Amino acid sequence: MLLAVSSFAFPNPLEFRSRRIYQVLTDRFAGTNQNNCNDLYSYCGGDYIGLISKLDYIRNLGYNAIWISPTVEQAQNSNNAYHGYWFSNFYGTNPHFGSVQDLKNLIYEAHQRDIWVIADVVYNHVGNCYGGPFDYSCITTFPQSEYYHDNCDVQDWNNQEQVRYCRLAGLPDLNQDHPFVRSELLKWSVWYQKEFGFDGFRTDTVKHIDHSFWRDLRKVTPWFNIGEVFDGSNQFLKSYTNEQELQTSFNYPLYYAIQSTISNGNSMYGLSNIFFEAQQLFGDAAKDLGLFIDNHDNPRFLNQHSDLRRYENALVLIHTWIGIPVLYYGSEQDMNGGNDPDNRHPMWWVGFNQNSQRYLFIKNLNDVRSKIKFEDSEQRELYVTDNFYSFARSNILVALTNQGQNSGQIHYRVPNSPFEANTRICNIIAERDCINVNPDNSVDIYLNQGEAKVFIRENAL
Repeated sequence: MLLAVSSFAFPNPLEFRSRRIYQVLTDRFAGTNQNNCNDLYSYCGGDYIGLISKLDYIRNLGYNAIWISPTVEQAQNSNNAYHGYWFSNFYGTNPHFGSVQDLKNLIYEAHQRDIWVIADVVYNHVGNCYGGPFDYSCITTFPQSEYYHDNCDVQDWNNQEQVRYCRLAGLPDLNQDHPFVRSELLKWSVWYQKEFGFDGFRTDTVKHIDHSFWRDLRKVTPWFNIGEVFDGSNQFLKSYTNEQELQTSFNYPLYYAIQSTISNGNSMYGLSNIFFEAQQLFGDAAKDLGLFIDNHDNPRFLNQHSDLRRYENALVLIHTWIGIPVLYYGSEQDMNGGNDPDNRHPMWWVGFNQNSQRYLFIKNLNDVRSKIKFEDSEQRELYVTDNFYSFARSNILVALTNQGQNSGQIHYRVPNSPFEANTRICNIIAERDCINVNPDNSVDIYLNQGEAKVFIRENAL
């Protein structure tokens, strides 16, 4: 039997279209007892009190939502569970991050700044206890073996049967088909949102759980829920994100397209293909997809590609493309870590410089996004070649290239601009870069040394 839908206040999920999300790893962002973090596999001292002290840094950068690490109490054998994904007592709080009251204070202080808070939730697995793979005694919420799938590891990631019913990284895999497991997970979800007042959920390991569970979850959790569907297929994402299951997901197909085109210099038609495919499959719901170039599971962009002009093109794209921009902490300070855990360096290694070049670059993009309020507008492709891509959102024209900082100048006449003939338009990224729209409504775009440009009407801000 399903629970009643939570009546506790939360935003309409569609309101997240006006939000810009900043992702933090709580242990690695700021803390009252932060250490040198010589061991990236262990706790480094970030906590809720430290995060509260940096909320203005996040707000000033232009983000009005934060996605924090899972807050739930971790399993016994979890000295390295700084990331928060090894649950034990679903109703407990990880003391390394602070007390229950500290967490509630964080949410209160964030809301005082009009920053919404997204909780990271895990329904697929729990942490390991000291007694080995069949010891569940430390899992307060699910202490019996009958609550888990058989002990097998995923060997073939293309085999959905294995992905759903075998273990990820050896972690005990919950059996959501067990009546108690399913009912308890649903009950906890409603309690969790109501207890802390979260504005939405980020859901881990979506493709590891059968669709029937997501349909039941949707019935009792009507708030914003963005899922990690770790796959490059729009068709696969769509199978989990619909009116019956999760409301949306992170746009991994676009992430891979950015890697191929802007990062690796392959034809920009790759962006065109992924755009039209998503439009056809998702329609208006494409506005809810999470756009990112970095996160805690993938190497940072600058680790793979140190070219700062390519980096800026990618940043422009995720802040202007149709969807919700998501920035991983430290990207604004050019953090460049590689594979996990190298992509999880503490923020205090680079500092909180609000005058750094990339901080100001991203702040500028967010200022335009908030003031022009084009997030509900449609996206229209304007012009594409192998090394150039241009699109319009409302009264904004975006021009991107995959040429990099060592390239020369490229020029294209972009037709059907969103501006009236003879309008004076200016590039928000560089001062005194203004041009006139041609009489036929086209725009002559010149890009130097791999730069990106975003044009709006002169004096529009």
